[in-house]
Amino acid sequence: MDQRRCMPVVAVLIAALAGEVKVEAAPQGAEIDQARLIYNNKMALIGVLRESARQRAWAEGDFQTLCLILGIGIDVTDRYLAQRDQDDALTKRRNLMASDLETCRKGLEAGSNRPDQPR
Repeated sequence: MDQRRCMPVVAVLIAALAGEVKVEAAPQGAEIDQARLIYNNKMALIGVLRESARQRAWAEGDFQTLCLILGIGIDVTDRYLAQRDQDDALTKRRNLMASDLETCRKGLEAGSNRPDQPR
């Protein structure tokens, strides 16, 4: 992708993560919680970034970026859960994300011990 075309995409992604842009429209005729809609939009964008970072981690050993994105996903989920009474399914999902982050950190530690990696 041409770098000039990529910059507007990056700006939209950043604005959407900040909650300034709605990426997903509410289904017609359905009542949907605005906070959940914003959360879903953020997590969809983080999911795209996470998948790219996951591929890069396995291909190039860049676990630092993957861990960062996983941590952001947990933070976004924690902030959303703080607004809710109880959401068992989302709490389970958050715990799975925390497990993924722990696995990522182990990969990061293992990678930092490789002699071919600068410290």
